[in-house]
Amino acid sequence: MKRKSIFLKSWILLTFLTVAIMALMYIGHAIISVNSIEDTYTKLLQDNIVEFKEKVVSDPEAYLTREAADQTMAPELSYYIQIGEESRFVVQNPELERQSGLLLENIMANDQVLDAIAGGEDDFSRITIDDEDNNSLLLMVFVHRFEFQGKPGMLILNYDLDEFQAYSLNAKSITLLLLTVYLMGTIIYYQYLIRNVAEPLEVMTDIAFKYSRNDFSKRITFESYDEISGLGTAMNKLGKTLQATTLMNRDERELLNHLFDSLPTGILYFDQNFHLKLVNGPGQEFLDFWKRVDTNAEGQMIPRQFKEMVQQAFRTIAGNEADFSWAQRHYNVKVTPVVQTELQKTAGVLVVLQDVTNERQLDIIRGDFITNVSHDLRTPLQMIKGYSEAIIDNIAESNDEKIEMAQIILDETTEMNKMVNNLLDLSRMQAGYAELNRQPIDLAAFFTHLSGRFENSFKEAAIQFSYELTDGIQTYPFDEEKMNQVFYNLIDNAVRYSAEIGTRHQKFIDITVRLDDMLDKVVFEISDNGIGIQADSLPFIFERFYKNDKSRTYSKQKGTGIGLSIVKTVVEAHDGEIEVHSEPGVGTTFLIRFPFRTA
Repeated sequence: MKRKSIFLKSWILLTFLTVAIMALMYIGHAIISVNSIEDTYTKLLQDNIVEFKEKVVSDPEAYLTREAADQTMAPELSYYIQIGEESRFVVQNPELERQSGLLLENIMANDQVLDAIAGGEDDFSRITIDDEDNNSLLLMVFVHRFEFQGKPGMLILNYDLDEFQAYSLNAKSITLLLLTVYLMGTIIYYQYLIRNVAEPLEVMTDIAFKYSRNDFSKRITFESYDEISGLGTAMNKLGKTLQATTLMNRDERELLNHLFDSLPTGILYFDQNFHLKLVNGPGQEFLDFWKRVDTNAEGQMIPRQFKEMVQQAFRTIAGNEADFSWAQRHYNVKVTPVVQTELQKTAGVLVVLQDVTNERQLDIIRGDFITNVSHDLRTPLQMIKGYSEAIIDNIAESNDEKIEMAQIILDETTEMNKMVNNLLDLSRMQAGYAELNRQPIDLAAFFTHLSGRFENSFKEAAIQFSYELTDGIQTYPFDEEKMNQVFYNLIDNAVRYSAEIGTRHQKFIDITVRLDDMLDKVVFEISDNGIGIQADSLPFIFERFYKNDKSRTYSKQKGTGIGLSIVKTVVEAHDGEIEVHSEPGVGTTFLIRFPFRTA
């Protein structure tokens, strides 16, 4: 499609208006010339009238009576002469002659003529009278008073100016027409600019503001193809590009926000006015936790230690790092200034905090494990060494004594082998190498056999052991050997951490197997009324090598702290879950839930 140029159209219209102005100027100049011609014409006409007046006055009686005198007059000239009682009105124009009486009456009734007659002096006047068709006639009237043979006389000369008036009116009409055409042209040009320039620009301005508000629902449409429509087409393409870019940026921003909130570390961002402008989920969790546990947190936005580090970062434009602890939770805090490279100015400060409680706890657990294993291995090794040397040196006098020493060595070796096997089993299971041999197990026989292994321990600790199978659950498919480890460790812990004799009316360890209809799971509940577990140790008791030293520093306690870790690993390998509820001085309950299976 060929582009129509707004500027070409504007140039044509402006050229037309310019021509119209020039024409108006020319007509105006013509009108001025007409006025000048009119003045000249009027002067000549007046001279002719005065000349004719002299002829009439020289022989007024002839013009009053002689018909031949009429032939010497110009066709536009007429006169009225009166001497005494006699008068005559002569009209040369044939079209007006038949209504001479009406013309004379109208002339004599004109106020200017009456004033001239009453004044008694020669006077030229322009008057307008109506003919019988109510058409206006423009006349130049000359009034002259004289005296003839003792009689008063009056001469009124009339000259018809209709032709000259028509010429003037035509010039003025043409001027008015051109002026009207010029005004219409300007109006049309204004409407053209409104329709083709102003309105499209207003529409594009409105759409541009909508684009600035990310509203891309509007598009520009044009009926013609010109510069403005080209600009509109470019804006439409710009809108599509901005919309695509905005959607892409929105997706990227949502992804970044999701990644930001999914970071395991807490993020806090402060601007130059020390306002917290940005915080992710872990960062907010830390602030909520800090406000709960710190008695000095009221009225503060962040911990005092953080504020000092942030202020230092603003002053020095350098990062720093420190470790802090609240309520047995440990955090590593890094403060990094966000520097505007060009201005060498700190725009804000980023605080990254990481909960290192588990790492610190694991460090403690590893240290305790080394200590515990060293202690648990050193004692039996010393006994093995001592009894071996006794046998070698023939300290044992009898064969029975040698056999007793050999049995002690065997027992200690067995205990050490058990410890090593537990460590190996835990490593294999947590590495995913455990193979389960699921078989339907008779639960009554399983718990009866298990209680037999602790018969002596139950008697020594005065513990009443019982188990109950409810809801018709008699069997469950699991790996008997590995589940034997689970319940052995739980019962062994309950025995080792039972209350002192005399502190309970009756010490007990109860196992209940029931069906949870709502969750469709089989629940194994192991309860005791021992010394319990401290609340701050509950989150860590299933960690490898963890030992509840604070609450279970007890004369009967020994081991490496991997028993409950083995329990949790075996339960999860059977698609189960385990949880613990405990209250110090009251007792502990372990709940193991397995999916309900009939075989």
